[in-house]
Amino acid sequence: MQYDVVVCGLGSAGFTAAVAAARQGAKTAVLEKEFTPGGILTIGGNCAIDQFNNPFKSGDKMVIKGIGLEFVKKLEELGFAEIPDMYAPYVHHAQYSVKVNPVAAAKVMDDMLLSEGVDIYYSQPVVDVNVEQVDGEKHIKNVIISTKQGLKTIQSKVFIDTTGDGDLSAFAGANFDAGDNNGTFQPGTIRYYPAVIGNGDYVLDFGDNHNHVNKMDATDSDALTMANIAARKMLFEQMLNLKNQGQNGIMASAPMVAQREGRRIKGITSMNVDDFVAGKVFEDSICYSFWFVDIHRENEPALIKYITSGVTPTIRYTSMLPKGFKNLITAGRCVSSDRETNSALRVKASCMAMGQAAGTAAALSAIENTSPTKIDIKALKQRLKDSGAVVPAQME
Repeated sequence: MQYDVVVCGLGSAGFTAAVAAARQGAKTAVLEKEFTPGGILTIGGNCAIDQFNNPFKSGDKMVIKGIGLEFVKKLEELGFAEIPDMYAPYVHHAQYSVKVNPVAAAKVMDDMLLSEGVDIYYSQPVVDVNVEQVDGEKHIKNVIISTKQGLKTIQSKVFIDTTGDGDLSAFAGANFDAGDNNGTFQPGTIRYYPAVIGNGDYVLDFGDNHNHVNKMDATDSDALTMANIAARKMLFEQMLNLKNQGQNGIMASAPMVAQREGRRIKGITSMNVDDFVAGKVFEDSICYSFWFVDIHRENEPALIKYITSGVTPTIRYTSMLPKGFKNLITAGRCVSSDRETNSALRVKASCMAMGQAAGTAAALSAIENTSPTKIDIKALKQRLKDSGAVVPAQME
């Protein structure tokens, strides 16, 4: 199969990347290891989308719009999303979370992808990447996916890595950082849903009930296996304790432990926390992000650094371009940054903004038959503005 743009990973970033690329006229496909889109938003059980606004900014507080905001508004119209007042006085960051129904979210994602003509490959993960050297840089020739019919080759002019953990980039030989200096990762989260009595019947409570799961190395399949086994054991013991106390039990849980960090693929530039929290705008700042430094740690309090100013952090396009590659873009939590910055930009609305930028850039690159590293950044920004995205304005 031959495409202009292939998106690997269909979480928040991959979804907007695919829609954006297709809307720009690129023949687009998405490759997803699960049978459903959404990633952390759906099968990860975290049904809150943070954060489209900067409540401390003067004037228009909405710093992320575009396809992500269009998506949640569609859900709201159907009665499956709660969009809070983004202009309400600040009490805490979580008050601006958009709460969505995960089943409806996955269905609307399907609808939007299919309506744009995107080819979808569910439960068909990338298992290998073929790379060649062109003009001293790496060029991804194709990827190999695993299907029910056997292995299949997918070719594309441009590839976008939105796997969260940077799997595609790592398979292709990109350099990366992962975890802290000791190789320790943030704990994962298993979300569960207690049973409560409603109108005489048991119903599920979709509140924010979760446990932290340690030893969560998202770059190691064996470690992920053991973490998910440990999470189910933890929930089962909770269920037994509740049962022995004569209380309502746990009726369901998310099917997987949601991870907070994986690989950070080394880019042409790498974002650092000082520039991020200061809201520094670069020539290649392509979208905004708004959340706080939020590093969860094992057996000790989280490292929190709130952003409570009118300046808004930005994401650099060159930090989305893996160093030494001609036709690869990253978006989502695997972009190039230090660990503190990564802990802030990993949230879903920011990933949606990055995804739209990556998809638009990939389409421009494919259509112009040039490398994503060579496209005109001003033309890219204009395309994003025309499609409803918010683009940082550099001060003269």
